[in-house]
Amino acid sequence: MASWGGGRRRESLTNVLSRVPLEPPWTVGEFLSWLEEDSGKAVDLSPWTGSALEPGNRCGLLLGGPERYVIRYDSTRSVRHQRQQIFHEVGHVLCQHPGEAFRPTSGVLTEGLSLAGIEYMMRRSTFDSPTEAEAELVGTQLAVLSRGPIDLDARGEVHRIAVTFDKSR
Repeated sequence: MASWGGGRRRESLTNVLSRVPLEPPWTVGEFLSWLEEDSGKAVDLSPWTGSALEPGNRCGLLLGGPERYVIRYDSTRSVRHQRQQIFHEVGHVLCQHPGEAFRPTSGVLTEGLSLAGIEYMMRRSTFDSPTEAEAELVGTQLAVLSRGPIDLDARGEVHRIAVTFDKSR
């Protein structure tokens, strides 16, 4: 893993993002379709369900195994915040962060999910770890380059056309 301190931060971010062949702005759906193709794993988006976690305080969570990733996010947040949570978890995937071993059981973290094939998870136990800083940096850049709703069918070409008329870019 690359160092995320000092002058290497920008170079490391560039190296991770250089793998992405998509033209921004992309939608969540477009990006996750590419990630599935690139990683050879299915990517399932799964908003938090139930009342066990208080809405507005939920963080993203990445669960994974040999055949799929599951990204949990808080659908009660703004669309921008949802994209940030999703792309933060994608940052862990792109940076190839190892997750902690996880034997899922029915509970708060897995409520509403199929548990088949889940072997590890990435969750924030500290806010200042190198892996969290790295995922946040990559995820923020990906989120900034994205547009549209959290809809796997959203069409990015509409956003790419619209951005040509946006004077703020």
